[in-house]
Amino acid sequence: MTQGWTHTPSEGFLAHVGGLWERNVDGQAEFGFLAEEMHANRNGVVHGGMLMTFIDRAFGQTARLASGAPRAATINLNTSFMMPMRIGSFATLRPKVVKLTKRLAFMEGTVICGDDVLTSAQGVWRLASSTTD
Repeated sequence: MTQGWTHTPSEGFLAHVGGLWERNVDGQAEFGFLAEEMHANRNGVVHGGMLMTFIDRAFGQTARLASGAPRAATINLNTSFMMPMRIGSFATLRPKVVKLTKRLAFMEGTVICGDDVLTSAQGVWRLASSTTD
């Protein structure tokens, strides 16, 4: 990968899905996902649950960074799948904070692969005010 991408292997569950890619574009976080064979469903394309995991991680991290919260938890995540993602391709997502309150972050974004829109999503995250919330 070039163009400023950094791979974040992560720990826990995300380590099982291969981690994600991140970069900063004009002061905004952008996330990337490289589809590998382990992400395939029985139809030979990326499993929808993997795309939802990608979105969940990107939205959650963006909510934490925008709010300064030490942790965030998904309350709701709505996804609309528009076309399949092929194994071996690379998709990007630039999450947008729609509204930020003291306890909630409302997010939206679109997963794009090349010129194709794969998935659109909207969600709500609960923001923790401390590490024990």
